[in-house]
Amino acid sequence: MTIRKNAGFPHSAVKTGLVIGAVALTGILAGCGGSSDSDDTSSTPQFPEGAVMLDAGNLTQSAKEAFINAKSGDVIVFPEGRFDIDDTLGFDASTSGTSIENITITGYGKDKTILDFSGSAGGDGIYIQNGMNVTIKNIGVYEAANNGIKLKNTDGIHIQSVATVWEGALDQDNGAYGLYPVESQNILIEDSYVRGSADAGVYVGQSSNIVLRRNEAVENVAGIEIENSTNADVYDNVATGNTGGILVFDLPIGNHLYGSTVRVFDNEVSKNNAANFANASSNPAGVHIVPPGTGVIVLSTSDVEIYKNEISDHKTTSVAITSYYLADETLSYATHQNVIDDGWDPVPRNIHVHDNAISTSGSAPEGKLIEDIINGYVATAGAVPALLYDGLGELLANAGADPQVAGAPFADGDRVCAENNVASYGQVYGTDPSNPANIDGSGPKARLLFETTQSALLNCATPLPRLSAAKATINGKSYGCGSSESGDSSAASCAL
Repeated sequence: MTIRKNAGFPHSAVKTGLVIGAVALTGILAGCGGSSDSDDTSSTPQFPEGAVMLDAGNLTQSAKEAFINAKSGDVIVFPEGRFDIDDTLGFDASTSGTSIENITITGYGKDKTILDFSGSAGGDGIYIQNGMNVTIKNIGVYEAANNGIKLKNTDGIHIQSVATVWEGALDQDNGAYGLYPVESQNILIEDSYVRGSADAGVYVGQSSNIVLRRNEAVENVAGIEIENSTNADVYDNVATGNTGGILVFDLPIGNHLYGSTVRVFDNEVSKNNAANFANASSNPAGVHIVPPGTGVIVLSTSDVEIYKNEISDHKTTSVAITSYYLADETLSYATHQNVIDDGWDPVPRNIHVHDNAISTSGSAPEGKLIEDIINGYVATAGAVPALLYDGLGELLANAGADPQVAGAPFADGDRVCAENNVASYGQVYGTDPSNPANIDGSGPKARLLFETTQSALLNCATPLPRLSAAKATINGKSYGCGSSESGDSSAASCAL
């Protein structure tokens, strides 16, 4: 596998909450907002003539003015050092009345330019909206109250070598999201580091054409999350020490934006056993329900392929695939008519899990949402399966028992299939409605099916077709496995 094991900072430093790396060179200047006086210029970034060099002595105001006065093509440079920022640094490309495109926001390195928002009056750290072809790189955003870096309604986002960090203990009062593009298109996030988010470290929601590669997500509630998004590739990342490693969710948001065609491959997903420190959410399927000790979760999303990942050391389960029925007992057409009519499908279809290296799973399972399932499996099988499928939505669809919600019976291309994963398999509900052990006049019956090695469970006679590769096009150049990009260090993963 071609995984970059440390895209950001060493895990040992994270554990102590001292995720500052080379900032030690500039730490003595953090209080006064100065820049490093090091004379080592061998790795000093080079900036184009005319770059907007921000004032280290009055950085918040200088950055705000640069954003307000930005013109297409501007390169805005934050100085080297650690600086206290007093407010959200916001850029709205639509306020000038003309289109502002191709903006670059940069520093000297994610561990050399640190923007500290712990005393900020604003919620987000950096917030960009209505943009076109925005690049953010070589910068660290720490201690934002809400989100580290948020982008909304932007076409063309390149986040490269960026850090978003909440230091110290993992706490529900940390900001929700580290890197947070939403309602956007053509998104490339690479070589970045996220730690301490009380929701998701790297989150992409209600978006399309997404490439996430070579990032490291450590000690967040969700390490990496793709939500209500289409055409996404998540590869060559490290997700470790989170509550859940990688999530692919489709939630009943009601804005016509729902997910499909998501590939998760060649990632290292390990030791995601942290206690869930998320705030409780009004959404019954928010990340507060993620069981500690879960590697990969697919919730409601259809057309997902999970392959060639290393998934190890999870105390609850390694891969979980579930319909929204499991998350919300109130799910019905009466309670969710608006979002179902809007196009949301609560039952996952066409899920393909294959060729993953799965190890050390289920040693100490927990999770309030699946407490009954855990207790049942421990009592009957002595363990929670490493690869767990709820099966309930598929059973209801096949039985025609709830057609407005569960949809039509599953065709061959709708199946949830797995092969070549050395793992135990479990299925909470059988999916054949002709079997009275699965469903009768009183409703579905939980079976807690279990196989130490795969035989019948999730074993499709014909493997599902491979999903198409994603690409992100930014400023006329395409990136990712679906492009003709050359020279990328993750090219081997694209060839899997």
